[in-house]
Amino acid sequence: MGFISESKAQEITSEPICFVVRNTADYKVYGSFVTDYYTAEDGSRARHSSNFRLEPKGTLHEEKGYPLDAAEFCSYGPFFEGRKLDMVLRTLIPIFECRTSVELGEIVIKGQRKPDDSGVKTWAECY
Repeated sequence: MGFISESKAQEITSEPICFVVRNTADYKVYGSFVTDYYTAEDGSRARHSSNFRLEPKGTLHEEKGYPLDAAEFCSYGPFFEGRKLDMVLRTLIPIFECRTSVELGEIVIKGQRKPDDSGVKTWAECY
């Protein structure tokens, strides 16, 4: 088992960095945003994770009318270099992963149905 050095400086911001993720697929998408590792109080290595579910493109809340196909997230970190977080899209298992900046604009999730109706292809525009 290899040794993982924690000597690199991890960026944790004093104010949260907020960003929007939007689903443009015509079906629900599920995923998570995950920070870099940090050392917990008990000495173990841990990561913060925030799960999301976005409704199909154009879905609005029935009564209040706000969009259900987009959500705002905020994080203090610790960030990967370049103020990035890992984003994982999944069904029951991960289907797409990327490390994306949270400062360069809206993160857009895309999807298309396969022509033979055998499923879907889902991905995100990561920075």
